[in-house]
Amino acid sequence: MKTTVSASVSVAVANRPLKIVHGFPRRPDMTFEELCAAVTDHLTMLKDRGFGGVVSNVNFHNYTLDETEWKLFAFLADECQRLDMRLWIYDEKGYPSGGAGGLTLQADPDFEATAVVLVKEPMVPGEEKTVPLPHGHQHFLYAAVYPCHPDGTPIPATDGSYQPLVEADCHLGVSPVTLKNSSDAPAILCAFVRKRLYEGTHCVHNVSECRRYVDVTNPDAIREFIRNTYEKYAAAVPSHMTAGAGRAVPQPGKIEAFFTDEPSFMGCYINAGLWPNTVYDPYDKEIPLYPVLSYGRDVENAFRSRFGYDLLPELVSIFLGDTDHAKAVRLDYYTLLSDLYEQSFFSQLSDWCGRHQVSFSGHVLLEDDIKYHTVFEGNYFSLLRHMHTPGIDMLHSLPPVVRRYAFTPKLVSSVAHAYGRPHVMSEVSAHAQGGRVTKDQMYASLCAQYALGVDTFTYYYSEDFMEERTYDRYNTALGRIDAVMAGRHISDVTVYYPIETFRMYHKPSDAQYGSYTPEENACQAGVEGIMNALLDRQTDFDFADFEVLSRCRVENGCLVSPSGEISQALILPPMVCTPALADLLSRLRAAGLPVLTVADPLFAPIPSATTHASPAALAEGLDATRLAVRAAGKAATPGVLALTRDTAAGRACLLCNTNETAVTLTLTFAGFRDPVLYDPMADEAVPCTFLPATDGHTATVSLAGCQSLIVREA
Repeated sequence: MKTTVSASVSVAVANRPLKIVHGFPRRPDMTFEELCAAVTDHLTMLKDRGFGGVVSNVNFHNYTLDETEWKLFAFLADECQRLDMRLWIYDEKGYPSGGAGGLTLQADPDFEATAVVLVKEPMVPGEEKTVPLPHGHQHFLYAAVYPCHPDGTPIPATDGSYQPLVEADCHLGVSPVTLKNSSDAPAILCAFVRKRLYEGTHCVHNVSECRRYVDVTNPDAIREFIRNTYEKYAAAVPSHMTAGAGRAVPQPGKIEAFFTDEPSFMGCYINAGLWPNTVYDPYDKEIPLYPVLSYGRDVENAFRSRFGYDLLPELVSIFLGDTDHAKAVRLDYYTLLSDLYEQSFFSQLSDWCGRHQVSFSGHVLLEDDIKYHTVFEGNYFSLLRHMHTPGIDMLHSLPPVVRRYAFTPKLVSSVAHAYGRPHVMSEVSAHAQGGRVTKDQMYASLCAQYALGVDTFTYYYSEDFMEERTYDRYNTALGRIDAVMAGRHISDVTVYYPIETFRMYHKPSDAQYGSYTPEENACQAGVEGIMNALLDRQTDFDFADFEVLSRCRVENGCLVSPSGEISQALILPPMVCTPALADLLSRLRAAGLPVLTVADPLFAPIPSATTHASPAALAEGLDATRLAVRAAGKAATPGVLALTRDTAAGRACLLCNTNETAVTLTLTFAGFRDPVLYDPMADEAVPCTFLPATDGHTATVSLAGCQSLIVREA
């Protein structure tokens, strides 16, 4: 029942945020010595504002080709070491990463990302039609005529496949394709065409520059990217490449990590109307934007080798099919694309970083909605497990909005927990608010991300966002949270990451950000609903994909993860249960693990799972005696987040109120010996009475609007 803390919390460089600095202050007429002095002055200014280091890069002008700039970067590394500051390397000239500022494609234009698009034409009986090669496209891959319903959807054969009435001999051809509907019923001509994937995509519509992008599934392209960036940094600062990959405690003065930014498949069209100021590669506004599917250099051979059947005749299933056969083809295709991406990009960069004693970090594109994962990235678990410090991008600095986007940090921190990664990074800004947020909103938004699993922050906030002493005060408060909370995450339950459902149902589209089926929308809503029901009751959880789940074991009716986290139940959102998953669930249930789900009429009942009517009913039905934090009466308090960790000093729980109004709630905290309530901003205890209970301590805690407090050992 103590209300005082014996000593204030000390904050090390390792606990402090980093500032992203793409270019240090300079004038065109500055000498090298003056440039070095400017670097020193800027680093000193940042240190005085409470930053622990910087994320930086060789100057973008004449990117990676100017020896003077490499000498200046080496000076930066030396100065970080002298000033006891951390240093990360940003691996691209702007974003998305992979192009090396255009150098990758200069080595070989065929390293560029490609896609297959669908051009379709309705045909009446006896009609003949010709499809010319669309403007700006490379060649035909396949074309055929299919019987169809009056609404234009193809009619499947009895086995669910789509059999053509006639095919064209057009593979890799550029001549117009002419085909005839010789049947006495409506038909549809489908021409599948290869193109370079540029116009309409993220590499044109962003706020960096228009620049053609690489095929992230091509290992030779990524090898060239490494040669033009990573290898050059290693040559420029060899004595600083000794921090060690995946190091739990950062080593100031050494290159801690490489930051890769927003790589993706460029899987659909986005951001129409957004044009960057810089155009590195001209774009052609006359190129038509047909429904698009990311492709790869040798995807046809890889597909046949892995699955034993030809891809080209099945493109109609991917684009238009609704049968079980079509869903199986889509599952195969999107799984392959993700696996090729994983090995080409993430595995190569991670292996290089590991060999050079530096961590691989950064973030990918559009983490915030699981519907986008199949389109832009693939399986986040299989990709981000290769990052020594997996990361996210958070463009919002309003605490309630960060809470609304909780899926992003929860997903990526779950990958970190599953694979024993000690840190999770967030690239933070108020981009979505145009920078117009208060210092308290900024701080509270970072606390909210911390409560959702992030512990390393890289700022895009400006250096003068606050006055120097105020900046130091807020950055130090954030550092105190990290110092107190460093430890092993406590997960109450595990929630399945249902990437298979999206792979089975997603059809390529010409719509902005893609088009999604009712099944995809229902599954996404189910994931969000379960997440919110748990978080609103201060019940923490981790996501797990099939591979992670298959490596778990059951002990005493609980799920034990590979990293040792213990969950009382496995929760499945409304989803498709594949045969492999059904078999795994049967074994987990037989071992005594509760398997829970939520009913949805779009999906068949899941074997071995107990079905609840709603996410709220499911969350309220959990065994309260096994929860790290339990709300009185299992009542929901939306907006209050709870993160519990076992630390070197004992158990600690961060409570974050993302609401703009004050909240008072009664909670029971398990596993504490002698808890006190601590305010990291004031660096002092807050009066609070903790009453011993049979399974912990109970306290009524009051949180001001957007306030964060910590329950910690006295």
